[in-house]
Amino acid sequence: MKYLFLILLGLCPFLFMLNNASTVASKGKQHNYFPKELAKKGVYLGMSLKKLKKKCKGIQKIDTTSVFKIEAIETSTTDTIVSFTYLFTKSEEPLLYQITITYTSMEGVQDKAVAMLGEPNHQGEWRIQPEMIKEDFTMGIWTFGPKWVISGTLKGSEWEKGFSN
Repeated sequence: MKYLFLILLGLCPFLFMLNNASTVASKGKQHNYFPKELAKKGVYLGMSLKKLKKKCKGIQKIDTTSVFKIEAIETSTTDTIVSFTYLFTKSEEPLLYQITITYTSMEGVQDKAVAMLGEPNHQGEWRIQPEMIKEDFTMGIWTFGPKWVISGTLKGSEWEKGFSN
């Protein structure tokens, strides 16, 4: 009995590592649909505000005045991107549900999205189903003007019940 206990005790860290590995891998599936400038930052939909603050040191402003969201803005240090705007649920543990990349010019933003994602699959936008990203939410992606938006139907977000179109 003593040996069985020791074996089980020895397996616990291994099982914990497997569980964490699958969580990390699932976040990686989202990155397949992120522009490279965003993918290399290591942020993901569902990330906590606390983790984002640790990972992104360039956050200039966090606005909590909205009734339904928290907005964090990170200025960019590149010539092609002005900023990254992160929207979080207004909950006890705020979770990232939308990322907007604002480029310096609107030229080429839509073309870059099409080159990476293929032709839009939903009324001029992209919808990525949960099984494609190994998550429990749908991802919506669209561009307008100089902005590339990546959003998720996370619980507590403005998109929780689905995207409007």
